[in-house]
Amino acid sequence: MLEDFRLKTFLAVASCGSFTQAAKTLGISQPAVSQSIGSLEKELGLTLFDRKRGEVQLTSAGLAFRDYAQQIVYWYDAAASMFAPGGRLTGGRPIRIAADAVSASYILPPALAVLHAAHPDISFDVVPLTGTEEGSLLSDKVPDAELSVCPSPETMDFEGESKLVGVMEAAVVSSTGNRSVAGAAVSQEDTPDSSKPFSTIAGIHVSNRFALWSGYVPFLTQDLVPRVAVCSPSIETLKSMVLDSTDLVGIVPRCAVRRELASGSLLLMPVSLPEFVYDIHLNPLPGFAGKRVYQTLVSALTDSLKRVSASVTAR
Repeated sequence: MLEDFRLKTFLAVASCGSFTQAAKTLGISQPAVSQSIGSLEKELGLTLFDRKRGEVQLTSAGLAFRDYAQQIVYWYDAAASMFAPGGRLTGGRPIRIAADAVSASYILPPALAVLHAAHPDISFDVVPLTGTEEGSLLSDKVPDAELSVCPSPETMDFEGESKLVGVMEAAVVSSTGNRSVAGAAVSQEDTPDSSKPFSTIAGIHVSNRFALWSGYVPFLTQDLVPRVAVCSPSIETLKSMVLDSTDLVGIVPRCAVRRELASGSLLLMPVSLPEFVYDIHLNPLPGFAGKRVYQTLVSALTDSLKRVSASVTAR
């Protein structure tokens, strides 16, 4: 069986991009890191990293193995949490998470469902993120962690990167009754390299207007502003309007339409919006960050976001 510590060492090197930095993160020597990675590569018969002066990069095999390693480490920790001395992750106290409206509605639920299935004894208290929780005099009202989304910056400091659990991409969707764009919808036969007439957002037929989530307003270019028919902070309102319309095209977070795309009630347009990206941050209290349950929560969130992204992209 693969050693748990070797996998943690592998993930630390993959995250840090450096054997030396990974050693500092893990609190071990650099030779110990090199030895662990070498042993792992020998057992797998694969080269996991391209070694360059001062930094390392994952090979294609390393990239593929990383997903498996994350899952294995996650379940190692889950099993240890449940069956090691002390047993339960939270001591019976609910995990209190403050989340903004988008996170609470579309990002947290899939992750918490998986986490609850693996740990039925864990309970959660999800409250609105209002900006008043931190520093509350009532300790039982202070959230253990805050989950929120914010526009992706061009650069990010180390502290910001340490709180990043994923990204929230945009999706361009229409109803099945919108005949002017139905032919451009992504089908099961499509590949990422497929090209269709409506390959850019500006290429969507001019008879269509946009139903836009208000969070994307700062990203609009001047040529697209006149085509916005409705703008709302309520994603459910926008989805309902697009479902009932033959000429509205919705621009909403991908995570918010995964069920509609799976059922076929909404069609995904082959449109890439790399600028319409939000970072998803999990900001824990210092005392909560060191607990095993926090790492379990992070793993559940990152894994859930990857699966949601993969399922939407595959449509």
